[in-house]
Amino acid sequence: MKNSRYSREKWDQRWQEKSASAIGQPDDWLLRVLPYLPETGVALDLACGMGRNALGLAQAGYQVTAVDFSRVAIGVLRRAAARENLPVDAICADIEAADWRFPPRPYDLALQFYYLHRPLLPLLQNTVGPGGYVVIRTFSQAGEERFGSVNREISLMPGELLKWFSSWEVLLYEEGLEPSRKGGSLVGLLARKQL
Repeated sequence: MKNSRYSREKWDQRWQEKSASAIGQPDDWLLRVLPYLPETGVALDLACGMGRNALGLAQAGYQVTAVDFSRVAIGVLRRAAARENLPVDAICADIEAADWRFPPRPYDLALQFYYLHRPLLPLLQNTVGPGGYVVIRTFSQAGEERFGSVNREISLMPGELLKWFSSWEVLLYEEGLEPSRKGGSLVGLLARKQL
């Protein structure tokens, strides 16, 4: 399988270099929205990397399915989950492949952090059951380009994420407030699917 934007070898190398350090704490945006979420449930973490958010959710009481393109990242996550005896099913898969399918179940919560592949957004919405939640934190073209130009392929237009979730109840949303080192700024969303 070949990811359309990056090779698996590139991602494996990136995570191999980072795996020497600790996995790290869950993202600040996830920590900020946790009080709005149910205390337990079934969660999906797409493009999970080494799994800092997946592990944080599992520690909080969720059963987590975590998916990433990198074998190295998934290996790190599997070892960390086993060490802590946490309910994390870590899957190595190319989620941009035409034949890839979401693990077949309705999720109470779906996460997508610092990753964007627009064709997956409707599929992500469909995998969440009624009353379930989506948490997204990714790159936006809003804000100043302090650290360089914005890669438009992996960043959202200002207000685009709200349009994607216009039929959902948006509980928290911010855009353009925090600069991104990849150019532009960040956008964060917590939304609940209608019952």
